[in-house]
Amino acid sequence: MKKHLFMIGSVIALGAITNSLKAQTASLQVIHNCADAAATTVDIYAGSTLLIDDLQFRNASPTFTNIPAGVPIVVGVAPGTSTSSAQSIATFTVNFANGSSNIVVADGIVSASGYNPGNTTAGFTLNTFTTALSAAPNATTTSVLVHHGSTDAPTVDIVAPFTGTNPFIPNILVNNAGYGAFAGYLNLPVADYKIQIRDEFSENVVAEYAAPIQTLGFGGAALTVIASGFLNPAANSNGPAFGLYVASPAGGALLALPSSTVSSTRLQAIHNCADLAAAQVDVYVQSATSGPSAIKLIDNFAFRTASSFIDVPAGETITLSIAAPTSTSVVGALATFTYNLSAANKYQLIASGLVSGSGYTPNNMMAPFNLVANASVRERSLISTNTDVLVFHGSTDAPIVDVQAQGAGTVVNDIAYGTYNSTGYLQLPSNTAAGNYTLHITDAAGTSTVVSYLAPLNTLGLSGNVITVLASGFLNPTTNSNGPAFGLWVALASGGNLIPLPLYTFTSIEENNALSNVISVYPNPFNDQVKINNETNLNLDITILDVMGKVISSNKSNENMVTINTSELAHGMYLINVKSEKLSASYKIVK
Repeated sequence: MKKHLFMIGSVIALGAITNSLKAQTASLQVIHNCADAAATTVDIYAGSTLLIDDLQFRNASPTFTNIPAGVPIVVGVAPGTSTSSAQSIATFTVNFANGSSNIVVADGIVSASGYNPGNTTAGFTLNTFTTALSAAPNATTTSVLVHHGSTDAPTVDIVAPFTGTNPFIPNILVNNAGYGAFAGYLNLPVADYKIQIRDEFSENVVAEYAAPIQTLGFGGAALTVIASGFLNPAANSNGPAFGLYVASPAGGALLALPSSTVSSTRLQAIHNCADLAAAQVDVYVQSATSGPSAIKLIDNFAFRTASSFIDVPAGETITLSIAAPTSTSVVGALATFTYNLSAANKYQLIASGLVSGSGYTPNNMMAPFNLVANASVRERSLISTNTDVLVFHGSTDAPIVDVQAQGAGTVVNDIAYGTYNSTGYLQLPSNTAAGNYTLHITDAAGTSTVVSYLAPLNTLGLSGNVITVLASGFLNPTTNSNGPAFGLWVALASGGNLIPLPLYTFTSIEENNALSNVISVYPNPFNDQVKINNETNLNLDITILDVMGKVISSNKSNENMVTINTSELAHGMYLINVKSEKLSASYKIVK
């Protein structure tokens, strides 16, 4: 009774304040989202006036309450058993604009211990959105304000899978929402949605929820969706678990969005079919989610290109059709493949093999066109200073081989056409100059080098990335319709044109040493000049190449000391080839 009488007197006092300010008022709704058990129920004071009584966790104050505007007001938050503002556990000075409509969310931690992060990092606070709506623009729209109020959840994206113009490109509703932040109103067509919480890269689904806006009759409403509770309750006094909760302008208990089975997974496609008849293709997809008709997923997909990672339905049959690049439908498709993919995995499909019935050795009976699937891929390296590398053998006429990394021994053993390296990702340090590797393709016994390549992971800035290195093309183009020649090519997780690894050209050790006995190349690393000491005045051809094999400069000289101006070269790794009449040598140098 005492508190009830106090509240009546306080409301009268609040009215007097409002009148004295000539009705300068703002309106606000308070949403209690502090998951600390010490603040399960709170009272909200404006000055000494009890504004909201016994507001419980995951509840919102009813309707929008008027509060004086244009003057500083001390807002106090007190335990639900309080009898005056003097008992407030936290106070905040606010000054609302006249006529403004505000949503205030109480977030954070009150207690000094038992929570991670604690109240020094995520202390109790009131986060305010100052342009709140009481309704959507029209009855066919729902306006949704999103607030991140989970203290131990990282920066996240909010995605509505399979709802965009292209349903297989992530429809990101909220990008990079951090704790305490609001994302402005989303005006969504009235429908029932699935909502995914993903990491800040939109790559990995943390949780999925159903958002049945149409079923619940929220057409025309303005809603606030709040990330609430703890991702790790065990580290937070076994407090309430993470979830998405909805507040309406009418207030009351927040509505929990029901959790949903994750409905999507991620897939990358790589075109590595060297058959000229499939130099470009169209890729179609059809599933129950995408509808009864196949959708063109990739138009004019060219040989030695990769798609980015895209969303595809999980837990249902999907059909991928490969058609000619002039196609308008899947009628007459070159090939069709059916999958049922798991949300627990990520996938890569590499188009390999041959379409044509003749002109290739081995032919399409021995190496038929196929989509080789890998269900254990990822989109970035596990350690930011590494590059994680998958190796795929996609050359139809190349034998079983090993791959040796200079200084690291055999990194891929006995890889055959149509397969990935059996050990999965190679986690290679790449954040220093030592992350520029030389790869030697050898016979299966590892005794004879077939060809060598530079793999300049550091120079190409690939730390933190995952890549797929593909053996691509034909060892013998003349017996394969003069198709593309063999090489090692790199597919990035971001997609696009594959990147060729440059050939590493070298002579025998004996020849290299013989020339090196009479010349020397220095300094290494270099800056504005590279010098070649040519003690016996040999006639030298000197070529500098970048890591892609592009010739940067060529010089001829028989001077005792050759100086090459390198001031305009960008920082990175280069190859200097030096040839005399009978000998040659190659040197890797770094700027």
